[in-house]
Amino acid sequence: STALITIFIFTGCKNGHENHEATSDSYYTCPMHPSVVSSTPGACPVCNMSLIKVEKKENLHAGQQGNFITIDKRQQELAGIKTDTVKPRNIASTSSIIGTVTIDEDQVKTISSRVKGRIDKLFIKTTGVYLKNRSPLYSIYSEQIQADGKEYLSLLQKSKTVSTTTKLTNELVSAAKNKLFLWGLTEKQISEIETSGKTSPLITFYSPESGYVTEVNITEGMYVDEGSSLIKITSLNQVWVEAQLYSNEISGIAESKIFQIFSESNPEEVYKGILVYSNPIVEEGKRIHLLKIRVNNSGGKLIPGTLVSVIPEKSIANVLAVPKSAVLLEKMKTVWVLAHDNTFEQRMVETGAENKFWIEITSGLKLGDIVVAEGAYLISSEFILKSGAGQRHDH
Repeated sequence: STALITIFIFTGCKNGHENHEATSDSYYTCPMHPSVVSSTPGACPVCNMSLIKVEKKENLHAGQQGNFITIDKRQQELAGIKTDTVKPRNIASTSSIIGTVTIDEDQVKTISSRVKGRIDKLFIKTTGVYLKNRSPLYSIYSEQIQADGKEYLSLLQKSKTVSTTTKLTNELVSAAKNKLFLWGLTEKQISEIETSGKTSPLITFYSPESGYVTEVNITEGMYVDEGSSLIKITSLNQVWVEAQLYSNEISGIAESKIFQIFSESNPEEVYKGILVYSNPIVEEGKRIHLLKIRVNNSGGKLIPGTLVSVIPEKSIANVLAVPKSAVLLEKMKTVWVLAHDNTFEQRMVETGAENKFWIEITSGLKLGDIVVAEGAYLISSEFILKSGAGQRHDH
């Protein structure tokens, strides 16, 4: 199990042409039964497997009671050892609750049809697509737009041919152009009509802003009326987090106004949220408190549907902490600390508050210490094997 994995990782990458005689820095052992130790090659008396050679490489430092082990870079990579730094992190004194990221309804933009007509081409057919500002949405066949375009061109042509342009003529041209703006045509599209001297019943409409498509209510070939809801686009620069509290969770949470939000995909990043809605409801006979928290999401990393941890800000303290995976919960709480180069030291620690990701260190480590965050149990297994080898008797 762990012993076998440890021996394979920390010895498997050795040179295959090494001496078959053990030295003071090596011994032979069984991969399946590490209690079997020998100074010479042979077979395990328990399972008859060939013994393998293991380098002790203890590199113990005087006065440190042998709590050191050296592991080269190659072995660290094979073992998947990763480190993290002891530094202040926000940890709450109360338990977190689970929330779900949802769309902020105030950020939803409904795109309606300006004119009556037939959808000729639909550029966006599925939800979840991110659109940049001015992205094409759909083309519509509208005889109304074509007729008004022809009227504008006619008035424009008359204003250029008469010797004296009257105020009334200018007003009629301006009104005709403004009507095209009201139908949703852009300045560029109107300029193209002026330049070409032609109008088309097919007009393409564009997204008025950037955002994610959350609703598509049309298909190609569909006839729509003026004012019909066609597409909905939502900005994720601001989102809601919805959470439910049962009666045993309400104390100290429901009355909070400011919350901190943590995403499991990126626990280092903290989002601040403000309570915008709180309402007790009854669901299946149980009294539930529904919270809606508005969160600034300018980076767009919080995606609707994502589960997050929600913690009242007033219960959070900034304390020295390490990843929970760094602390080994055996007889005593210990961590492996990078002492220098590739040498690690085992230290006892005392811990305090913790959450899903981090655990407070109250004693044993200082700010800036580098600890093993992943692979600590493998290092401990290797350390126990090497430390115990010198105390065992040959078989």
